[in-house]
Amino acid sequence: MRRLEIVAVLAVVGLITAACGDDDGGDGGQGSSEDVSEATGTVALLLPENVTPRWEGPDREGFEAGMAEHAPDVDVQVFNALNDAAEQQQQAEQAITQGAEVLVIAAVDKTAASVIVEDAEAADVPVIAYDRLIEDAPLDYYVTFDGEQVGRAQGEWLMENTADGDQLVVIHGSEDDDNAQWFAEGYMPVLQEAVDNGTRTIGYENWTPGWDPSAAQESMEAALTQLDNDVQGVLSANDGMAATIVTALEAQGLAGEVPVTGQDATEQGLQLILNGRQGMSVFKDFTQQADVAAQIAAALLADQEPSDELVPDAVDNGMQDVPSRLLEVEVIDDEESVMLAVDAGIHELDAICSGVSTDVEICAGG
Repeated sequence: MRRLEIVAVLAVVGLITAACGDDDGGDGGQGSSEDVSEATGTVALLLPENVTPRWEGPDREGFEAGMAEHAPDVDVQVFNALNDAAEQQQQAEQAITQGAEVLVIAAVDKTAASVIVEDAEAADVPVIAYDRLIEDAPLDYYVTFDGEQVGRAQGEWLMENTADGDQLVVIHGSEDDDNAQWFAEGYMPVLQEAVDNGTRTIGYENWTPGWDPSAAQESMEAALTQLDNDVQGVLSANDGMAATIVTALEAQGLAGEVPVTGQDATEQGLQLILNGRQGMSVFKDFTQQADVAAQIAAALLADQEPSDELVPDAVDNGMQDVPSRLLEVEVIDDEESVMLAVDAGIHELDAICSGVSTDVEICAGG
């Protein structure tokens, strides 16, 4: 795939923007907060699937809450394509026909979604790509986490928690998802360096269509059979897959002995970490991501251009440099770091602890 080219904005621009923010009353660089709050119209949020808990959870809820805060008079329509690219295109057409003036799209398929962007442009409807880049299209804005940073965190953690001579299994996300490719661009160079210098081997590697956890479990079972259980570490691209990978390891008496990575800080993933079955997850504050998308949508519906402070980055989508926001990530791998997800309001501690041994200190007495 085309490697994403991230274009950094010069620091002096940030200083100028910050200075302007001080002059207009400290509204975060969005322009007049009063003007944004008076925005009207309709925004459509198009979600890709409901297999991964984040989409109908913190992403949807965070976006709806963000719109209610920043532009309470705006109508929010939400669609879920259930991993069907053709269905998502129909939903986008329906949203535009019903009067949506901004589309926020977490694309099922980056190629099919480019047609959505082109159709939206013809209807004078701006498009915000949410979490997944839409390539080779006249995209207006892009909000995501730094995917290479995500993958690098996973790869580095796995290296730190395995030893020289260990054999690894790599189970990627969905090959047709640009984000899965982006994550791999972060972790594969880390792992490949160890392979090249002879300190690690990769005994099995596979992609997971649709990020389907059951397919990931099948891959892990195949790896264990093929390698005769000689596995000392697993690079799993997300928590949903990590959970079923742990199930496969458990069947062979290896759960808790073989470190497994993850991503998304799902409730189940955090429980597995606290119970010693999963090694780590990459925490991405989806509510922050959803709120940024809501702020951009609110500005557009208020006939304003989102500020450089709101979208300080740029990402080349093959057609143009798209004004973007690349958010930071953090590693969760112990009790203290689990509280990042709790403190951010992503999960309730009681809910996490309902599936965790009371021997775990933060859940003691729960």
